[in-house]
Amino acid sequence: MRNISCTFKVDGVPNKVVLRKVAKERRFQASLNGSTTPTEYIISDRTNEVEYYDGPMLSDTYFARVVWIIKQYFPNVRAIMKAGADSYDDYEE
Repeated sequence: MRNISCTFKVDGVPNKVVLRKVAKERRFQASLNGSTTPTEYIISDRTNEVEYYDGPMLSDTYFARVVWIIKQYFPNVRAIMKAGADSYDDYEE
């Protein structure tokens, strides 16, 4: 798993988001301010877009930022999203 931690200010309040990539899957876990139950997102096989999967729903503001983090910091996943390929042979995680 790979972890990324960011702090975003929303309405002047700093909020810490921890994003974890599940190894060899198109799945991510996002925790807001150290919550014990992470929100899971997946990259859809049909649309190649990031979608909500499981856990407590985050607001649209945080969802947009999580999608931005995924596209920015996980280049292999971004390539899968563009090409629509389902091959995981190129992963080094």
